[in-house]
Formats: sequence, C-alpha cells, structure tokens
Amino acid sequence: MSTGLVTLNLRHGGTKSADALAVRLIGYRADILVVTEFRANAAGTRLTARLAEAGYDTSHPAVGPTANTVLIAARGGIERSWAFDESLDPRHLWCAEIDGAYVCGVYMPQDAAKLPYWEALIDGARRADIDLLVGDFNTGTNDLDKDPGGTKFIGPEMPGRLVATGYTDVWRSLHPEVREYSWFSRPGDNGFRLDYIYACPDLAERIRWCEFDHLPRLSGETDHSALVAMVS
Repeated sequence: MSTGLVTLNLRHGGTKSADALAVRLIGYRADILVVTEFRANAAGTRLTARLAEAGYDTSHPAVGPTANTVLIAARGGIERSWAFDESLDPRHLWCAEIDGAYVCGVYMPQDAAKLPYWEALIDGARRADIDLLVGDFNTGTNDLDKDPGGTKFIGPEMPGRLVATGYTDVWRSLHPEVREYSWFSRPGDNGFRLDYIYACPDLAERIRWCEFDHLPRLSGETDHSALVAMVS
C-alpha cells in the first residue's frame, strides 16, 4: 500500500486564493496533508469543510483568526492530536496520530524566535517516537539550501543537528547536490528551501520519491511550492 504525503504553505491563510488552494490540495489525492500558515478564519473554515467533504479528518491548535498555524489532514482518520511541547506555542509544532504513525506538523517562527522550537525537536522528537516532521521549517543550510546572494539563514546548523538524531531529510537524501527552492524573496528573487519532510529510519527507507510541485507558487495561489512524497 502506498501513502501520499504533501505539505504546502498557504500564505497568510490563503484568503485570496482559498478556493483554488482547496482544489489544489484535494487534487493531490494524498493520504496526509500538512498545511502551514493555515488560519482559523472564514477561509480556513471553508477549507476544512471542503477537506471533510473529500474524506479528510482535520486537526489544528486553537488559535485566533489572524494567527498562522499548522493544519493536519488525513484520509484514514486522526486518532488524537496534541501539542509537541506544552512550554511552546502549539501553533508552531502540532502532532497527530494517523494509522499508528506520529506526525508533527511544523510551522517555524521567523528569525531567532524559531531556535527554541528547533531545540525542542532536536532534544525530544526521537524520544517522543515522532515518525514524520513535516512543514515549513524556515531554516536550511547556508550552502545548497539558498541562493548564494540570499540572506544567510539563522540557525543553519539546526537541520544537521536534527539529522544527527536519526531523521532523514527526505528530499535532500534523494537530491544530494541539487539546488531547488520552495520560496523566493521579494524583492531580490533569491531562492530558499524552507519546506521539508524529515522521516524516522523505518519510514525513510519506504519513501519512493519526493519532489517539489512549483505550480501553486508559479500560478500565484501562494508564495510557496508544495513538497510531495510517496511512501510505500
């Protein structure tokens, strides 16, 4: 049996392109969706309703209508959901149990504010038996994960430290020397790889492919590309 996994950042709740984004997400026919910059506003309510009509259970932390957070959706149902770390804002790290697997949806804050969230994942994700860490990490290395002319990442060591705990950066493992970006700065047009799937060893071995879909960004539906993977 194969499982499709997709993550996509909506850009401030996707209000301006809500219907197109709903069609886009449902069209992937993925088993698991991790949607970042989701907002619990009118557009978010329409999106969750459309996902429910398509057979998805959804879960997100309780937030106000102007707060960006992460939404997890699953065709097979969500057994339970929880904050990864009670001492941190749950809108940035939200977990769900899906068919026995633990998935953590990630929407990191900007700048140095993201560092405590990275530290929490590095310190505790493997001990908490999280199988997948998926979403917008707002960090990469200052080598292949950004345009040479782009602003340097804060915390460029964090991805390597997370991998050292046992996770695989799935896209990078399949594209070891490639420069490909999921977001571009305005102004400047410098590319950055911000969107990731990290998998525990058992799942990493089962991921058959992992690619960026640039159409959501190129069409103007959002300012991020989607990241799509298939798990066998």
